Amino acid sequence: MTTMPPVFETISVIFNPHSTGDAPELAAGLREQLREVLPDTVEMRLLPTEHAGHAVDLARDAAARPNALVVSVSGDGGYNEVVNGVMAAGDTDTVCAVLAAGNANDHHRSTSRQPLAQAIAQGQVRQMDLLRLTAGDEPAAKPVYAHSYIGFGLSPVVAIDMEKGNKGALKEALSVVRTFAKYRPFRIRDSDGIRQRIDSLILAEYDNPFWPHCDGLIWPHPGVC
Repeated sequence: MTTMPPVFETISVIFNPHSTGDAPELAAGLREQLREVLPDTVEMRLLPTEHAGHAVDLARDAAARPNALVVSVSGDGGYNEVVNGVMAAGDTDTVCAVLAAGNANDHHRSTSRQPLAQAIAQGQVRQMDLLRLTAGDEPAAKPVYAHSYIGFGLSPVVAIDMEKGNKGALKEALSVVRTFAKYRPFRIRDSDGIRQRIDSLILAEYDNPFWPHCDGLIWPHPGVC
């Protein structure tokens, strides 16, 4: 293949070595594909996670490097950790991408338009809004970010129950039934002081039709509070 001009100085590929979605093989395969189309001057690192939440720390450290790309080989949950790690690094020019290795892979399905290695070689990046949630109004309160949606009520309760066991169509269906059987609505109070009883509340980030697609390479920034 023809060698492309360098776009990123460092490419960090974060993955769960115990993933059920062949993440280690996918990560190694991506590195080999990139070696064929990028100069030897681009540093490529495979970074396996060691525990839950470790991707946040790895992504934050990776984002401290200049002109960095951080790839999450995961599903939406793993990618969310990477995005939060990059945002925790502060104001950087770090770009994020995801190589699908999960169950739903919603973000990958909604942003990908070509193979990831090809998108990285071309280096076409667009800015993407993130959802930002801050619990409490104390000065030390730290925000968390979401690249897709933030759910309250039924949706996160089901998700938490699913994480307790192995994933799969049948087990996920049983989890939904089990959650419905014991779930109770919750109450919220809006800015006018009005209280409402709600089963589920979803705050979603959506694709801006005025921005061109970038084939999965995202420069994240907080856009919706």
